[in-house]
Amino acid sequence: MDIREIIFKIQHDHVTVIQEEVPVQFDNRQQTPLGFRWRDRHYEVLKPILVSNKPGGHPCYLVLTDGGVFNLTMVRDQEAAVFCKSRWVLKYRVNDDSAGDGSGLSKGQGKTAFQLREGGGRLVPLPLMNIVHFHGHLCPELAVGYRAGLIAQNELGLTRDNARSFFILAENMSSAIDALQCMTGCTVGNQSFYAYDLGKHVYYFGRFDSDPEPRETLRVALINPVVDIGPARDIEKKIVAGQATVSEADEYHRAIDKAVAEILDIPDESLFARSKVYLRPPRLNDGLEYDKCSGCGEVVAARKAVPGGNGLLCRVCVAKVL
Repeated sequence: MDIREIIFKIQHDHVTVIQEEVPVQFDNRQQTPLGFRWRDRHYEVLKPILVSNKPGGHPCYLVLTDGGVFNLTMVRDQEAAVFCKSRWVLKYRVNDDSAGDGSGLSKGQGKTAFQLREGGGRLVPLPLMNIVHFHGHLCPELAVGYRAGLIAQNELGLTRDNARSFFILAENMSSAIDALQCMTGCTVGNQSFYAYDLGKHVYYFGRFDSDPEPRETLRVALINPVVDIGPARDIEKKIVAGQATVSEADEYHRAIDKAVAEILDIPDESLFARSKVYLRPPRLNDGLEYDKCSGCGEVVAARKAVPGGNGLLCRVCVAKVL
């Protein structure tokens, strides 16, 4: 489950209520639980998902453990007392079961049809969900890459089957490039995807050719700022720091869902500017020969090394010499 599913399930009461006192290992220095024992089993806390304070100042932890997601809350026996005995209560466990459980997944669709809460009931397309599983989460940048990939498929016939005939150049290092690699088959590893971080959602789709002369290439550039989720970025920082409340996390993921839904529904011409430019295709290298660097002894591609010492030197060792 990702954070969006977890919050959705909590809000829709898809939890198993426990309300039992449990012994907790707590790190006072980091102010976080390390583990707890419940029903003759020890649960190790892998990471806190959300930390908040309940009325009365009770710290409440939503934690991911090696046995699921739980809510741990510290309760004081005497509310008004400054010094009093406190105890830990395991309030509930977030259910992690099959589709059709209120998690936002369509019945019978498993993880292939996530429903956006802020998208008018819109289901995420199956190809994009496959990309989500590869990337790890759904975000606006991923949806932008998906839409750009669809244009390349429709206009150039680019598919995973013929990917070795094409190359892609990207002017950013965002989640979008994961979407493009996953859906087109043009990847960094097969030397058909190149990324230069200029901070722009601009993509070039072209064909490899033995002729080194520039060839016509499709340029796709994002012109709609819908990818920006605005003030919700501040909440994102709090989530990363483990300081966001449940309501803040929900607000953040609603902003994400709204942006994704808009990106999926906006017509191509309102989302991207398309043009044809002439680019020289990148040079494709057929295989690599390896050698050991005579400086550090580590393996390096021979074409990336330079003569030096008693053989070849990797560029890191050359920089040390200089």
